Amino acid sequence: MKFDLHLHSTASDGNWSPSQMVAHAITIGMEVIALSDHDTTSGIDEAIAAAGGNLEVIPAVEINAVWTEDVTRDIHILGYFIDWNNTKLQVLFRKQLAAREAQAEEMVRRLREFGIEVSMQQIREIARDKPIGSVHITKAIVSAGGAIDVSEAYEKFFRPGAAIRAPRPSVSPQEAIDAIHNAGGLASIAHPSYSDDLTEIIVQLADCGLDAIEAYHRSHQPKHVAQHLQLATTLGLGVTGGSDCHGPFEDHESLMGTIEMPLHIVPDLKLRHRRLLPVN
Repeated sequence: MKFDLHLHSTASDGNWSPSQMVAHAITIGMEVIALSDHDTTSGIDEAIAAAGGNLEVIPAVEINAVWTEDVTRDIHILGYFIDWNNTKLQVLFRKQLAAREAQAEEMVRRLREFGIEVSMQQIREIARDKPIGSVHITKAIVSAGGAIDVSEAYEKFFRPGAAIRAPRPSVSPQEAIDAIHNAGGLASIAHPSYSDDLTEIIVQLADCGLDAIEAYHRSHQPKHVAQHLQLATTLGLGVTGGSDCHGPFEDHESLMGTIEMPLHIVPDLKLRHRRLLPVN
């Protein structure tokens, strides 16, 4: 089975529309994919329609939460097999949209003080009515001459510790997990070795209902994968994985399907999901 459980489209910050993403997945022989856009499920209907039965599209989402209980950390929570029209989930997305707008406005203020002339109008035009993310702000920075490309702009202004990086008043990971469960889905922590070691936070979130750990990710080295697999076993959690593909970018080809993962991951997740469903 060829599968990838972490993909983004133009519904958030990807470069492919949901239909284009699905078309590429079919071309390279994928059998199961999950569309997991940031803080929105607006691309799922299009993706499922484009699949036309040629591959399985798992309805998913990646919620950009923030942990604030000891130190502030960005914690992304993936939701799988969700009812993407669920009311509580959509209410959470509206809160997230407001948080993204607030962060972007503060970033604009700080960037202008730094001498980089960007505006909210520019950022909104780049985002094209999609949830504003770092990719849209970094593109505006490049257009204003503040960086050579979006990679440099991200390193200078969005990496943790960057002097003018503005905080985002997002929902907590616990709120994200609750919303995913309310929508009938499984909750998995995304790329837990992307920056910091999140082991202690994962242990606490497991007590709050976290269902799985994304052990396989393009940012994870073999040692990280081994650590997360062991932690999942210890805590009785499932395992997820994916490329975090945003489509082709500049000279880089699509990463879809490039992460090697055990074939049992998808069947195991489906079994865990069935156990969560109410018995009729």
